[in-house]
Amino acid sequence: MSDARGPDGPRPETPSPEQVAKSFVDAVAWGEHHAVWELLSTEGRTLVLRLGATRGMDQALAARLRDGTAATAEREEFLTHLVNGLRADLAGNDLDAAEAEVDAAGVEAATPGTARVLLVSPLPEVLALPGLPFASVELTQEASGWRIDRLIPRTSK
Repeated sequence: MSDARGPDGPRPETPSPEQVAKSFVDAVAWGEHHAVWELLSTEGRTLVLRLGATRGMDQALAARLRDGTAATAEREEFLTHLVNGLRADLAGNDLDAAEAEVDAAGVEAATPGTARVLLVSPLPEVLALPGLPFASVELTQEASGWRIDRLIPRTSK
């Protein structure tokens, strides 16, 4: 039986999909644009850059961002726009109070190494009702842990 010890002591636990989704929404809420980028999977980054290109981003800039060769100012500006866009997608929701729950409906349909998490706005306890989902997050397990493939808002403006 192996224990969870590495050469320097106990190995830290890999964060769950729910924890990663909550970290992502917290990073969006607090404008931690580098954390947002780091939490995106390879597919998530590709999707964001493709969407940017369809909305007028220079193809060469998208390639530099993808390859990690963009100038610091270019990267900072892009990441700021990314966070602002995500905030717009989630507008009207209290991101600080958001909770992350496994999407029970998506569990059976999930392929190994993928997960779907619901972002939920809790309701007052006196109502005795479950929270209201306002977005879902699709994740993929990569070598470095769970990463965000896409954020799908469930609310309309």
